[in-house]
Amino acid sequence: MADIFQRDRLAAVLAHSSFSMDPTLRDIPAGTLALGLGDDASAGIALNCKNSQGYRSVSAWLWNFSDADRQALKARAQAHPVSRVAIEDFSLDSCFAWLLMTALTLSDRAEFPPSLGKWVSYVDQWEQGSYLDGDDFARSAACLHTVFAHAQLNAAGHEPHQYQPARLQSGFTRCIQLLIDLINQTDTPLNGIQPVASAEYQAAAAALAYEHQLYQLAIPRAATCQLLVEQADSQRKVLIDALFLNEQHPSGLFKIFARNDRTRSWSKNGFTLLGIYRPQEQGTGNDVVISVDPKSGVSLKSLWQALEQEENVRWNGQRPNDKPRPLQSYSNVSGSLPGSPNQPWWDDAGSYTLLGAPKRLASGELGSKLDWWQDILPLIWQQGFVDHLIPRLEQVNNTPTLNEGQKRVCAWRWSQPDARIQQTDTSSYLVDTPSFQAWLAGTSHATQPATPYALPQADRYEAYWQSDVLVVSHQQGVSLFSRSADNPALDGLLAVAQRIAALSDDYAAFLTQIREIFKKWPKQLRQQASAIEDKQWEEEIFALRVNALNVLNSSETLFSRADENRLSELLQRQWGLHDRRDTLFAQLDRLDQLMQDAIARQNSRRHRIYGSLFSALGLGIAASHVWEPLRDILTTNEYEWQLMLFKEPDVSSQHLAEIAGQSAHFELITLIVFVAFAVLGFVLFWFFDIRSEED
Repeated sequence: MADIFQRDRLAAVLAHSSFSMDPTLRDIPAGTLALGLGDDASAGIALNCKNSQGYRSVSAWLWNFSDADRQALKARAQAHPVSRVAIEDFSLDSCFAWLLMTALTLSDRAEFPPSLGKWVSYVDQWEQGSYLDGDDFARSAACLHTVFAHAQLNAAGHEPHQYQPARLQSGFTRCIQLLIDLINQTDTPLNGIQPVASAEYQAAAAALAYEHQLYQLAIPRAATCQLLVEQADSQRKVLIDALFLNEQHPSGLFKIFARNDRTRSWSKNGFTLLGIYRPQEQGTGNDVVISVDPKSGVSLKSLWQALEQEENVRWNGQRPNDKPRPLQSYSNVSGSLPGSPNQPWWDDAGSYTLLGAPKRLASGELGSKLDWWQDILPLIWQQGFVDHLIPRLEQVNNTPTLNEGQKRVCAWRWSQPDARIQQTDTSSYLVDTPSFQAWLAGTSHATQPATPYALPQADRYEAYWQSDVLVVSHQQGVSLFSRSADNPALDGLLAVAQRIAALSDDYAAFLTQIREIFKKWPKQLRQQASAIEDKQWEEEIFALRVNALNVLNSSETLFSRADENRLSELLQRQWGLHDRRDTLFAQLDRLDQLMQDAIARQNSRRHRIYGSLFSALGLGIAASHVWEPLRDILTTNEYEWQLMLFKEPDVSSQHLAEIAGQSAHFELITLIVFVAFAVLGFVLFWFFDIRSEED
């Protein structure tokens, strides 16, 4: 087909224009073309569909101008030639609107190329959030142009006040050149785009691969769930996949990738609802964006009403309303309704497919009092899940207040007694979703989940259906759910869960007791000065073994039904009761043997000490008795001394002194003999006892 636009000619037009980016610009001066900005009353040309109630894109609004409107627009452009372009972004709609405006200005007649009709419809659908190109993003003109524009805008700067005019001109020119290549290739963009031999196309393909990689890296860190949401203009509810992400690095196509992700979404229809939080853009209106795929027919009207109601509560009657922002939900035929807030939540022109946070007020104060984590996410979860489910559930058991570490057991059942009614109740659809399993797991945690981010991850619990009862078990407890209100299997499984939970709590207390014993007795073993009482240890280890038998009695975990034994085995394995019996008793045996050996060594040491002392005393006494007759022979004893004094009363004192000295000398020798033989007896008994032990 013949080229509709000439790259070189349009590049020359762009080269003679300066560029600026100011999203807040309202009064457009003469000689300036504003794309998506400005008021109609401005002296310059303001191409802004927001000034019209019937169009969502500048391209469709401009394309549907009447002949008179096109003539007037062409006359204004000729009267004040455009030398400056003010843009809101590098979007497909902005670039295509610039091409239409330039074609109108350069044309001899005040009309647009007729072959662009399908492109106008394509751009308009894209601007409204509809993606119709299929799963091959590389063949989508809108995807290629969007990621390329996003890359060019990042190259121009990170904030509007940082954008350099030269880089804005270069980036916008390259976006126009890429769009020209795509338009010149086909007049039916929905049929797909073939590769183009141009630098812009190659850069766009690389940018597309980069952003798809960002999506693949970000999606595991996002929160996903299933919600029930109302369809537009209907009371019917549809089950959808939802995705919530805290986005630090904005992506041009994250929404498209998510809506067409048939691999990671549970329904295999993509993530219909997206909630994006960008804290770095607080106050711009883009910090919180909640949207649904327009093709789904889903409406967020009830959520918008709830958000506005909560805002009014938080402002406590002080919400500014002196200069209300025009909004479809706060207007009628005569204009804005009385009391309309200056900065409400955006309602997407009354279609409620995209909700945006209020912008910053003129005073500089934030237009919203709601927090993403504490208010908005809980409200979405409440409306899309809890409000539909909780009224139809009945809790079977009352969970008592438990100490930290104790297992929690929760049981629920469907409150509707007639199962046939349940089959047509859309709220029952939630029961079959992963979100219900995660929520059910959360009910047996210390705190129940209040947002999708608080739902336990799938790898943190195990879930299975048996006898029409859903069992969800995890490290902190177990939750049960019965589809029917009078299912006897629920009562049996609940009794099993409560019994195993009680055993687990007893086992935890028993482990605490063992840890204390392991701390106490080995410490006494290391402190050799302290004595270990044999009787005390025997009493304590006996009590410990009795407690172990009570806690780990395998007969307490056997039941009559197969489904009950299956649950029992699962909980024992998950809570550490299944394969710990033999290990625990072996540890007790090793501890007992260790303590018995230590006590035996202590008793043996005491025996050697006492035996050596008695042996020393006995051998010393025996030696003294043996030495006594020798002393009597070698020395004058007391009897001989008295007899000598009787016979010889004139014995000299010197002789008596010699006799006394001799007696004292032999007394010393006697003491030495006693000590020597006592030491010999001690040493012989000590070493004899050691050798006997070794033998």
